[in-house]
This record gives sequence, structure tokens and C-alpha cells, in this order.
Amino acid sequence: MPKGYVLLHFNIDDPQKFDLYRKGAAPTIQAHGGKLLVAANAADVREGALPAKLVAIIEFPSREAAETWFASPEYAAIKHFRHEACSSNGVAFLDGFVPPA
Repeated sequence: MPKGYVLLHFNIDDPQKFDLYRKGAAPTIQAHGGKLLVAANAADVREGALPAKLVAIIEFPSREAAETWFASPEYAAIKHFRHEACSSNGVAFLDGFVPPA
């Protein structure tokens, strides 16, 4: 089974409120087997454009684990901080690549 990934992108307007989100989200991610792989504020974009300034990628054991995390009551309780702190939000679920045999 391939790993699951969550791609998030934000434009943060209220750093203090976003810090509440960041601190609250971390334990919920870990509780679902997730691991933050990337949290970048400064990307070296060579072609095209990123949809926001901060991009994060979280790895989960599976797509199902990622979706379970996102729908969990623990994450729902703090997700509003992200919405309140950011003028731009995006969340995408991605399946890991499994090379053909």
C-alpha cells in the first residue's frame, strides 16, 4: 500500500494565531502516524508559481490514515486557527508513488 501525503499551502496574516494552529496540529499528526516532511517559507521557484508562500507536506502511512487524521475530532478542534490566521488555504491529498514491478 502506498504512503499518503497531504500538501498544504498558506498565506499567513496572523502569525500568533497560526502558531496556535501549528502547536495544536503537531500532536494530531503524530497520533495518526504522520510526519511533517516539508514546511518551507522560501521556495526557489524556477517555473510557474506557488499558490501561497508557505508550503507543507505531511507523510502518512497510507492515504486512509491521512484522511482519518483530517476528519478526526482532534484536528477539527484546532483547524479553525488555520482558517482564521490565513488569507489563503489549500489542502490536497496525494497518493505515494509505487514503481511498477
